[in-house]
Amino acid sequence: MTVEFEMMKNDPDLDATPGPGGTLIFLDGEQYCVVGPGFVSTEESDCYAFGASKEEAIANFGLKMGR
Repeated sequence: MTVEFEMMKNDPDLDATPGPGGTLIFLDGEQYCVVGPGFVSTEESDCYAFGASKEEAIANFGLKMGR
């Protein structure tokens, strides 16, 4: 688990909810975002995905991670 992920997990303003496999799910603008415990940033990490709904974001994350 990265420091950045921990900060997001504990940020009361982010309103993130736990997702499958230790991920976090939150609204980012008009899309939902799922990030994995290895997340550092969108530039440095692959363990994130977006979707129009929570379910779509989770599905996109699974596809991206090969699950």
